[in-house]
Amino acid sequence: MGPRPKKLMCLAIDASPGDRMTAWMDDGSLPNLARLRDGGAHGRIESTADFMAGSPWPSFYTGSYPPEHGWMFYLNWRPDLMQFVRASPESQPIEPFYRSLRQDGPRVIAIDVPITYGPMPFNGVELTGWGTHDKIGSPAAYPAWLADRVRRKIGAMPIPDEFTGHQTARDLLGLRDDLVAAADWHSRAGRMLMAENGWDLFLLGFGSVHRAGHKIWNRHGATGPMTAREGEALDDAMRQVAIAVDRAVGELVEAAGEETNVVVFSLHGMTENYSVYPLFDRILDRILKDEKRDDPATLPNSPMGALRERIPLALRSRIKASLPFALQDWMTLFWRDHNRDRTKAKAFLLAGDLEGMIRVNLKGRERDGIVAPGAEYDALLDRIAEGFSTFVDMDTGEPLVRDIHRPRAIWPDAVNRRALPDLLIRNPVRSSLNVNGFRSERYGLVRNYDAGAYVEGRSGHHVGEGWFAAAGADVSGRGDLGLIHEFDLLATVHALIGEPMRPGMRGAPVRGLYRERGAKVA
Repeated sequence: MGPRPKKLMCLAIDASPGDRMTAWMDDGSLPNLARLRDGGAHGRIESTADFMAGSPWPSFYTGSYPPEHGWMFYLNWRPDLMQFVRASPESQPIEPFYRSLRQDGPRVIAIDVPITYGPMPFNGVELTGWGTHDKIGSPAAYPAWLADRVRRKIGAMPIPDEFTGHQTARDLLGLRDDLVAAADWHSRAGRMLMAENGWDLFLLGFGSVHRAGHKIWNRHGATGPMTAREGEALDDAMRQVAIAVDRAVGELVEAAGEETNVVVFSLHGMTENYSVYPLFDRILDRILKDEKRDDPATLPNSPMGALRERIPLALRSRIKASLPFALQDWMTLFWRDHNRDRTKAKAFLLAGDLEGMIRVNLKGRERDGIVAPGAEYDALLDRIAEGFSTFVDMDTGEPLVRDIHRPRAIWPDAVNRRALPDLLIRNPVRSSLNVNGFRSERYGLVRNYDAGAYVEGRSGHHVGEGWFAAAGADVSGRGDLGLIHEFDLLATVHALIGEPMRPGMRGAPVRGLYRERGAKVA
């Protein structure tokens, strides 16, 4: 029997920008991360987020493609109901790999692994939904009594739900402070659970940098008057949050002990917000109706639109945050104008916030499908794709579309195929701050009524590439290992803890990230 695997600590600095994190390691802002990087191996991560921003975590922890696990967004299209519903274990089962490890195998501590349902009995302890950016459920714990113990000893998690709207500089600086405190909360919770539980695998997802990337990427995300001091503070706000996370990383690594292998990673990244998602729905409407018209200079007043505009976005967000999840979801769909009747639409936009994900109302698949499979289906997709390709920036002439894909072709070897879009449209990665709209010779002008501000008050949004750094006695590589896939990172985690992957999981261990059992240290 070979030597017992050493402990493995996996720390996810979720959705952190690789370029900024590298620069901050180099300038001394993040000494603990720099020490891990320089003492072991590092590189970049390719993930399914390159095509679907919401998909990398379920892809990673299930070892499967989006068509197989079905996760794109927390509001999931149900073709049998012809409506969007909040994802649930019953309608969209996704199980993290660590919950199905052998009962007599590695003992696990898991804290805030993103996009996971509430904990279930397994060989370990877990906290879910406390400090993740993407919350799909209320804070919970396994065992259940652990939640009260954490609240008594550590306190309530200071990271708030995301504020969907534009905020003042003062409010955003308050968010910065909350995110710094959240990093410390994660450190204290992790050290407490390590002290009180035996463990072999420790996983923790920091949500602080993810939220900071969306809301305080730059000072231009703030609305209203701003003093020079506030502007300078906002310019440095995201770095301050990263510094707090780096400090927490150092504390956790020290508590884990010298013999622990450590992998720090981000499955996808962040850049300045380039989303023009709200315009996709109006463009699709023009194409389906084969209609040319120009949007008016100001937003037209429909009864519902007038009501929506009379209630400030900030107030809408505060009201929504205080409601049960079911009412929150209804409000989200209402304000986004997604609660329309889709039974008569040939195609419609799936819920999301970045890519244009278009679904056909297909006979035999959707309950009320009206488009026949085969020639009619293909012709409709071709017409939609060609129509989107006719739109260019009204000021610069730059195309609206970066590329258009049929997701079936993106992952051709996927085994199962769930409720994916039939067409996926990506726009160029460039600032959307001053995009005034898009014009088509065939369909007219579609205005961006958010021009001068970022969509939903997010100054940052996702890019697909992530990063990693790893160090420890069983990490054989040194220096830059280049680009690896998230599935290979998953396989490497299994290799480091000496456990086989579940049947059907994808990926192969990265040789530079682990040393085979019994191999001699050079």
